[in-house]
Amino acid sequence: MKTIQLAAVALITLGAGTSAWASNANRTRPADIRLSSTEHGEVAIPVFIGGAGPFQFLLDTGSSHTAISRTLATALRAVPVAKAPIATSVGWMMAVVVRLPDVAVGSARVESLLATALPPNAARWLGEGISGVLGQDFLSQFDYTLDYRASLLSWNDTGRTESGIRLALESSHGRFLVSLPQGERCRCAVRLVPDSGASRLVLFTGTEAERLPLDAPGTSMRVSTLVGAGTARRVTVRELRVGSATLWDVSAARVVLPDGTTEDGDGLLPLSLFARVAFFHHEGYMVVQPR
Repeated sequence: MKTIQLAAVALITLGAGTSAWASNANRTRPADIRLSSTEHGEVAIPVFIGGAGPFQFLLDTGSSHTAISRTLATALRAVPVAKAPIATSVGWMMAVVVRLPDVAVGSARVESLLATALPPNAARWLGEGISGVLGQDFLSQFDYTLDYRASLLSWNDTGRTESGIRLALESSHGRFLVSLPQGERCRCAVRLVPDSGASRLVLFTGTEAERLPLDAPGTSMRVSTLVGAGTARRVTVRELRVGSATLWDVSAARVVLPDGTTEDGDGLLPLSLFARVAFFHHEGYMVVQPR
């Protein structure tokens, strides 16, 4: 049985990967889509399913798999096709997998998508008015740009000459990682998930992230996820190199993963740290513009 690991949502968003389930992508270029912000800093977009909608979904580059509230899945008469365990950093739960017909954002469209149907006790963590999470099983079918300053999502196949810092994307279990070589203080390279759903930098204990220069004030913070809640330690990363740019004094959460939980990378890199982020999945890289 396949284990689905979804991004957690609320105070901190935590993600993990699985195989992408999608088919028959139509890569036409739609008009720009307006982004809206949630109270926790995630971005939401209007999604049409089988011609119905729009429904507000979180756009989450850190989640390998799309999820939908069971309430909406029932209203859409989405057909159940399987059950699968869902894992996040603080727990596990079983969920039904349903088939969604014709998922579209603007004119970017995937004709068939399998999504996890979240029960009410999990869906409530999505936030007010949010009906699901759009993950990499949809997003990776397209090249697109997230403009945080203009609050716009643009699907396109252009922009190769766009200025910014180019980072290679490493595919890993349905999502992506970037490797960030650090300076003399660390003499390491941290591998982070570019995550539009993370509200702050997340560092996993027991990884290369432990070698970053950290200030630890000692305070703890609550981590709320789709399957439960836990705690993390608040820290400050004195210096984080992202290509040719250096980010100073970045607030972060140091998360201890439960026994049995595995992560491919060293943490999550929140895309909201940047002014603009462009993904070129078909060529295997992304471009970020520092604020």
